[in-house]
Amino acid sequence: MYSRRLLVFVHDLVAAAAAWMLGYWLRFNLEIPPDYASAMVHRLPVVVGICAVTFWALGLYRGLWRYASLHDIRRILIAVGIVALAMPAVMTLSGLGEGIPRSVYLIAPPFLALVMGGSRLAYRGW
Repeated sequence: MYSRRLLVFVHDLVAAAAAWMLGYWLRFNLEIPPDYASAMVHRLPVVVGICAVTFWALGLYRGLWRYASLHDIRRILIAVGIVALAMPAVMTLSGLGEGIPRSVYLIAPPFLALVMGGSRLAYRGW
């Protein structure tokens, strides 16, 4: 059981990293300038760390995917909402916000919620 939780946890962290990079990619119309690409990569561990702490603290890994329901989707949306508020706050307060377009903070969370919720519902449907 522990290995399944760990696998789901890693899946969500990879989804968070992918959503962050996709936000940059879409913000710059599929061509990220080198300065912003560097900022994206350097801030990625902070983003993944914020997501890891938030997801684990909110208990997203208590249930099994085969029993995923609307309650789980609600928890995912709450977790992604907290991450969407925490990311700009942490980045700004720690001085890491330079080089991050504000639109990335708005583009990444919907993709993260879509990947996290969609994968759970697809697994349940399968």
